[in-house]
Amino acid sequence: MDTDAQPAPITTADAPFDDPTDSVDLVIRTANRVDFFVLSALLSLRSSSSFFRQILPRNADTEEREGFREGFPVLEVEEDSDTFRTILLLCYPYVAPEIQSVQQFRAVGVALDKYRMDCAMERFVQAVLASAMISKQPLRVFAVAVANGWKKLGEAAARNILATPFSQAISDVEELNEISTHNLLRLEEYHVQCGYAAQIRIRGGSLSWLRGKTSSLFFLHRTPHCRWCGVWNNLFDLGYADAPLLRGHAWLTDTYFGLVNSKLVSVPWPQVALDDDIVDQTIFASTRECEGQWEEMAGSQIRCFGKIVAEEIDKRVSKVPLNIEWPNEHQNEKDGSWDVIWKVFGRKSGSLLRLPPCNLSASIASGAAKLHKFRQKFSHQESL
Repeated sequence: MDTDAQPAPITTADAPFDDPTDSVDLVIRTANRVDFFVLSALLSLRSSSSFFRQILPRNADTEEREGFREGFPVLEVEEDSDTFRTILLLCYPYVAPEIQSVQQFRAVGVALDKYRMDCAMERFVQAVLASAMISKQPLRVFAVAVANGWKKLGEAAARNILATPFSQAISDVEELNEISTHNLLRLEEYHVQCGYAAQIRIRGGSLSWLRGKTSSLFFLHRTPHCRWCGVWNNLFDLGYADAPLLRGHAWLTDTYFGLVNSKLVSVPWPQVALDDDIVDQTIFASTRECEGQWEEMAGSQIRCFGKIVAEEIDKRVSKVPLNIEWPNEHQNEKDGSWDVIWKVFGRKSGSLLRLPPCNLSASIASGAAKLHKFRQKFSHQESL
């Protein structure tokens, strides 16, 4: 009885990678045996060290004639079809795919690094930054980014971790095993430094950041007395040359900034300035100090001011460095191109890329023309 497992049947990917007549010159076969018909030039576009730029010409004169489909060479890769579909969509001039899970984030990012697909990696970074994942699971994104040396994504994830007290943000997630204790301590140090930098001090001319932003803040008066209740107001020094002398009630310093600064210590996040509980407490305190017309506008005025404060907090926090030890980008950078290729596919004589020599030569020679044709087609579709 034959117990050898039979390979799964080869299937074809869904559109737009299912048409062998649509300006393609290569078939990519994934680990789960799904074939993608692609235009190889797009895989190495704006990526001078791309694996695909190196591997295709090198194998042009191979003598192996197995492993081609519809007259096109077949390149077998280790990734599954879901991962490679995302990679291809990042290479093609379509709307970038959504990165929805940490597993997808890791698999796609690692593959883009492995194949040195710089242009696609740039789009990948932007897709991750725009995803809900980086705000909902920032610690997991941070750990994966640090482990793989993705600095921009690691820094963005660290910023999102600031939205939660550090003791609550550090949860028991598997990805933390991928980073060192030293880097985890650096993340905690970053959180503390951001809490300190975000503090809004309102004494000794430290309100210079309000320059040019006070015209819509009616609770700041130019006269010694409040325009509504007539009470003598505190003087606020804006701290820059020719600054107007502005005055206001004590609720601004004692209640609003008191509450904001207290929370910023553990949550150095811009939206703290617009925290509903803080705003509500400030409205209550302000209307106890000043009645009449102010009561009608207190909510809108305090929220308007909160937006200005949030912008200032964001500026301050953005200047705090994240002193993480990043792995070297492209860890194979010092290797020659073919050393990297052998690392990807191994040094076996039966290469995973099996090509009919005449077909590949023709494919490479006509690649530029097919790319031009593809661009024309895409431009036409966008204009419809």
